[in-house]
Amino acid sequence: MGPTDNSSDQTGTGNQANVFSGAHHNTFVGTSITNISGNVNYYTYLPESKPKEITLDDLLLNTPQAPVVFTGRSSLVEEAVNTLCEAGEFHIAILGAGGIGKTSLALHIMESHLIKEKFGEKCYFIPCEILPDAQNLTQGLVHAIGWQVTQGKTPLGILLDYLKGCQGVLFILDNFDTSWNSDDQAKFKNLIEKICSFKSVSVIVTMRGTDGPGQIKWHKLGGQSGLPPLKLSAAKEAFCSFSSDGKFTIEQKDPLLEQLLSQMDGMPLAIMLIAQHAKELPLKDLMEMWNGQKTAVLKRIGEQDDRLTSIEVSIELTLNIIREKLSPTGEDRLRLIAFLPSGIPDWLENLPKVLPNATMEVLVLKKSCLIHEAGNQTLRMLTPIVEYIMKIYGITGQFVNQIWRFYESFIDNLPQNSIKGDIQLGLHIANIFKILDIQIEKSFEKSHMNMLKRLDNYSQYFPGLMPLVEKYLRWQSQMSLGDQIEVMFLQEDMFSFMGEYEKAIAIIKDVEKLHKHQINQEISNLEVITSSKGTHVNYTTEQTQAECYKRLGQITYYQSDYNESQGKVQQAMNLYKKIGNMKGAAQCLQYMGEISQMLGQYEEGKVMLEQARKYFEEIRDRLGVAQCLQCIGNIRQMLGQFEKARVMLEQAKRQFEEIGDRLGAAQCL
Repeated sequence: MGPTDNSSDQTGTGNQANVFSGAHHNTFVGTSITNISGNVNYYTYLPESKPKEITLDDLLLNTPQAPVVFTGRSSLVEEAVNTLCEAGEFHIAILGAGGIGKTSLALHIMESHLIKEKFGEKCYFIPCEILPDAQNLTQGLVHAIGWQVTQGKTPLGILLDYLKGCQGVLFILDNFDTSWNSDDQAKFKNLIEKICSFKSVSVIVTMRGTDGPGQIKWHKLGGQSGLPPLKLSAAKEAFCSFSSDGKFTIEQKDPLLEQLLSQMDGMPLAIMLIAQHAKELPLKDLMEMWNGQKTAVLKRIGEQDDRLTSIEVSIELTLNIIREKLSPTGEDRLRLIAFLPSGIPDWLENLPKVLPNATMEVLVLKKSCLIHEAGNQTLRMLTPIVEYIMKIYGITGQFVNQIWRFYESFIDNLPQNSIKGDIQLGLHIANIFKILDIQIEKSFEKSHMNMLKRLDNYSQYFPGLMPLVEKYLRWQSQMSLGDQIEVMFLQEDMFSFMGEYEKAIAIIKDVEKLHKHQINQEISNLEVITSSKGTHVNYTTEQTQAECYKRLGQITYYQSDYNESQGKVQQAMNLYKKIGNMKGAAQCLQYMGEISQMLGQYEEGKVMLEQARKYFEEIRDRLGVAQCLQCIGNIRQMLGQFEKARVMLEQAKRQFEEIGDRLGAAQCL
């Protein structure tokens, strides 16, 4: 806020006290008279009820100081200062979500020595939240410049006459969204456009949303979507600065601090409010408090709740602005985006499949900055906003079922063995894990097992998939024995892949115990799985035992105990041959060939692999054929038969490519 302007009064009203003449309060109603030169003089007014009188003290008392702790925004301050100090007319919009630091940025721009040099005392900070209508805002501007309204003049007339006769004025209209979203929007539009039309005037507005007001060419700081969240390094610096005078020493390298700040998602207000508690509480207790109470802890204790002291009040202000712009089902869009941890990737395609006719309301939500669009056209929401939305709106079972049906279809139609499919799944995997976890928790369905089996093809997600498999096994009392063993083998696959061999062996032993129990009850022909990828057949107890031997052989192979592995695989192969399972026998021959290779028995290994390849060709198992060709090529390389090795690896590579196995093709290369 600049001090009173002592320049001469070019309108003849005189530079007097910063109060209105109490006997002549009239409300300007927008009537205008255009003179011969084309200038518009806003001097016509009609008597109305006396508006609330805004004084200079009101403006000063509602103008905050530039915050001492201010990190991660220096480049934006520099950008704004350079823009404003160039020759010509420039107007800046500082936009974004509530709590993202718009006011702090505006205050630091105003404090720049270059701004003070250019605008001197004609730099005025206007807190618009105390100016609820266009009349009040005009009065506030007149008070800010230090003029008064005299009889026969209107506030707007005085303001415009002042702007005609002065040079170099900067108005900072803070929290302008409270004015812009009122019933007076048309008047505010006309007012700000008129102010910005003066060549000598520059304006900074801070607003919730992504668009500046009126038909004005705004320079948007931070990009078209508004101010970005703080980066983690800046968030750490801010947190430690806010809490530096507390009871506890906090290191920026503390992993618990990073975990806590990830929940603040770079929102400066949230970081400041949680850091206040760090003065009294250690990070561990603070993290537990957040986990239990979420946004309720993001407030200053002992102070009145407002947009600067409570994150919930700040978010609610935005919600109040947009509620009337949404349909009765508009809350569902907010609820959906808040519920899904990965947001909604490729939302133009995927959102209508969950919630039809949502596009227009998404645009409203984007413009309010409650949601934003990240990479891959992903609709996302900052974590504190997520937690507050879930707190006030919650989630229904019907809503969860809609999301589940979408992801069932998504997985069914996912391109298999392709880069495109892998990328698509990666964008949605956190959402899938969350909805699958909820579904498994509430009921037993075969469709849940089908989803687990499909995801078993993507080993990179095993750490997240494993807890879901364990949770599904809690329903084993409702499963058939075949299904139970199928899921147990799924679990064993993951443990083996992740190198947790003791756990994998324990599962195999549990499977053997289940079958011994069945044998004791004289039950046979059990339906279980033939391989780690879920092919169903009718099993005899011998076949189940063969599968267990084969898996134990694989594990001991991974543990480099090749002799033990050879013995187990041989036992499995004998059982497979006994019951006529050619695929099982072929797989065992393949493993025996690989073991012989590791033992340096290259000729024996080559013979076994050639025989396994013939078996696979007979049953048209292209993956088995490709793997055998690859192993034979590797053996020929070890034998120094390089040309023959190259031929084999080229054949294997083509086979892998044809079936979409990119890893196999890469290994051959």
